[in-house]
Amino acid sequence: MIRKEDFLAAWGEPDEGFDRALDGALRQIRAKEARPVMKKKLSVGLIAALIAVLTLTGAALAVGLNLFGIFGRWDERLAGLAPQSELEAETPGEVETEKTGRSVVEIVNAWYDGEYLIVAYTDDNARTFEPFTPTAEELARMEKAEGFYEGVEPYELGGMDPVEQAFIDAKRAGKPCGFVEYSVFASDQLFAGEDGEIELLPSMGSETTLEDGRRAYLMEFSEGLPAAARNRDELTLRLPILRHESRWWFDGKDTYLLSGPLDAEGRTYEWIDGETHTDYASGPVQIGEAVATVKRSTAETRRFTGEGSCNGVPVHVEAAASAVRAEVRLTSQGAALADPCIVHEHPDGGAEIELRYDFTLTDETGAILRWDGQWVGGDRLSESAAQLDFEGVGRLPGWLSFCIDDQERGTLARITLTPEE
Repeated sequence: MIRKEDFLAAWGEPDEGFDRALDGALRQIRAKEARPVMKKKLSVGLIAALIAVLTLTGAALAVGLNLFGIFGRWDERLAGLAPQSELEAETPGEVETEKTGRSVVEIVNAWYDGEYLIVAYTDDNARTFEPFTPTAEELARMEKAEGFYEGVEPYELGGMDPVEQAFIDAKRAGKPCGFVEYSVFASDQLFAGEDGEIELLPSMGSETTLEDGRRAYLMEFSEGLPAAARNRDELTLRLPILRHESRWWFDGKDTYLLSGPLDAEGRTYEWIDGETHTDYASGPVQIGEAVATVKRSTAETRRFTGEGSCNGVPVHVEAAASAVRAEVRLTSQGAALADPCIVHEHPDGGAEIELRYDFTLTDETGAILRWDGQWVGGDRLSESAAQLDFEGVGRLPGWLSFCIDDQERGTLARITLTPEE
């Protein structure tokens, strides 16, 4: 029987294809497996855990569509980059299947400065549902799926296909029912290079619905951009288009799942309990790709320095800031930020750890550059530098104000950072 924890242990973090197949069920898994708030970096299969789902009623369509401008309604940084995100060369990926018909994936906008990459694309998200009743042989290839399609909220039903809704209604009534879903969608992984030899793993993402029903996605590669993709004059981007199918069956008592086609070959492996297991599940298949070329931006990076004191200890601050991001490095000759963590002990013996300090970076207009919440550099400031990363606001700052706050004691330091000559 497939339990959620066994599923993740055997398959690893799910890719977007399986994400769509498992629909609401895996949203619950993502919520449980998401990294702590202090860690903004996401793994590929968990990107949706931090996705901001936005609904647009007046989005620009067709000619002149700029997705940076659309997402920029909620992010000043993206709005500032919108004019620079137009692509000179892009080829939409057009595919057609018997079940889902024709669908298109298109990389619409991108921005790249040699170190940081932001990509926006549209996706038809073609999905077709059909009733399904397995034969005895087909049922033997399916696995029990404990906990899946449980606890579906009423508001979720409104956005479902009638066939999928009928399945949920039947489960609630204890009546046998099944369905098969055929889907075509863009991968949540991106590849770069002429042959797609460079794998790019996004660190965060957003999505929204356009007025014509298409989905728009934004992927940011703020950390860990591979060396092979850095500092190029231009970067060729390749976004795979995937096809997948999954079958669900409820026999009146238990729910069964088969991910992939009915004629998929079986695979044998060990569960986390050490037992050998065989199933017939398979992932999505690539049937096309969208391609685009983004040229390296000439965006300027400005360096800043400042001196101050925190907890009576002299602190030196350096920053490198562009329109997109800012990296702040702090050094001190002592433990300026001692005991950085607050431990909340629970009566039952557990404990919860919270970062004591908050860091704010503000430009000359009062705009706040958002800290990503990640502490890099150890438990306390000493002889070595600690690094903090912030998101820009879409323009190059003239000067910066860096503030260190203690949750219990308030502001500890406010340091003015001026441009280096």
